[in-house]
Amino acid sequence: IVVVSVAFFVTKGQHNQLTVIESNMSIYSNCSDSYWKERQKRNPKSPFSIAIVSVLGFLAVTGSFHYYQRKRNSAEVVLIQRRSLNETSDVHWKQCESRVNSRQECTSICQPERNSIQRKTMHQACLHGCQMAHVASTALGCRGKEEPKKSPRTEVSEEDAMQEIGVMAFDHCSKFQGVEPKPDVFATCRKYHRAGTKQGFRMGTDAMKNVLDEEWAGIKVEQ
Repeated sequence: IVVVSVAFFVTKGQHNQLTVIESNMSIYSNCSDSYWKERQKRNPKSPFSIAIVSVLGFLAVTGSFHYYQRKRNSAEVVLIQRRSLNETSDVHWKQCESRVNSRQECTSICQPERNSIQRKTMHQACLHGCQMAHVASTALGCRGKEEPKKSPRTEVSEEDAMQEIGVMAFDHCSKFQGVEPKPDVFATCRKYHRAGTKQGFRMGTDAMKNVLDEEWAGIKVEQ
């Protein structure tokens, strides 16, 4: 009888513990359900927001497709033939101009004036006139000339360059117009302004030719 009573009370105690656990689990489950339902109320996913996300995703995919398609098409156009001057851009011009060192070139051109009687003044006038013209004519050789009534840029002949840059000689060398010995210093500046124009234009056209040749050679290697 004692054993049966003990077993009865043990079984009853376990049953009470299970009832308490089930009750607690039910409470936790109800709390969890309430939490997620409340969160969904605070952050509703309306059809409008879903539509916006879908449209943005579609636009991103479409934009990427068109970008790579244009890139492939442009590469195919370039592969047809070597780029001409009227197809060049600011990137090509900067590459071209960066390959020409006007200061170094004019230092070499003006070397004879270092041995002149008025070597300091004459040499300064030479360097100034040469560099001003050399930089301008190099840019003309690299970029060509943009005609007002014509959309593509056109190549410039050396004769045209001499004329176009030559008209700037007076302004470029005006600071030496009153320097003694007059008019020798002013004449020296203008003399080497002409020399700088010729040399700069030749170096600019050669540099652009090399830039375009190297670009074309690189494209053929990739092909």
